[in-house]
Amino acid sequence: MAKSGLFLISIGCLLLLFSANAKTGQYNILNLTTALFLIIVGTFLVYKEKKKNKKNKD
Repeated sequence: MAKSGLFLISIGCLLLLFSANAKTGQYNILNLTTALFLIIVGTFLVYKEKKKNKKNKD
């Protein structure tokens, strides 16, 4: 599950990178919100997996 979370974070970062238009200086709002959503969900999945692994070690 941590691998899927890291994948979502990486896709979100790529979308965040491509949401900006360098020529006009404007952001594509749909890409920006999708990127932030993917980053938040991916971070949640990674956090959940690390918490689960820490609990299993103890």
